[in-house]
Amino acid sequence: MVLEYDFDIVTIASGENDPEATSSGAQNGRKVRALFRNVKTADALRAASPKIRKIFHDAGFGLDSTRSEITHGYYRPQDTADRDRILRALFHNIRTTGVKGEYCGEFDFLKFMNDVKAAKPRAGLPKEVPMWKPRPQQAESAGPNRRTVPGRVGFALGLAVIIFALLKYLAAAGATP
Repeated sequence: MVLEYDFDIVTIASGENDPEATSSGAQNGRKVRALFRNVKTADALRAASPKIRKIFHDAGFGLDSTRSEITHGYYRPQDTADRDRILRALFHNIRTTGVKGEYCGEFDFLKFMNDVKAAKPRAGLPKEVPMWKPRPQQAESAGPNRRTVPGRVGFALGLAVIIFALLKYLAAAGATP
């Protein structure tokens, strides 16, 4: 199964006491956390070992998912500072704690790193849903269709009977071939 590792930065309301939220250095102590857009990706992270979950949690990732209308491979430009801070903290945690030998399950670190590197800022792109297009029917060939074996046998027998009757008629008329 291929997971999408896109995530959004979610601001936590000031009245909420969220243990997963971290303070943003960008805007006056605003509480934020990173949530994956895909539910299956969040499930894969929850199914990973406790050490992997702690590395992500300490960096500012939540174990929940968020609904987003942003296209795969893009993120909101206003989230760049928080995104960079959370990713730096995550990579620092990975370097200091290490993930070697830990159970990751379906969560693929290499694919996660590639998706993070490839993501670009883009404002307000709706999620693209490809339109279903029916496959065009193949045009029937201009040549004759091949006959089946019983059809060929029937044709040969019919032709043989006609030739036999024609020879009988010619023989009765006195003409020989």
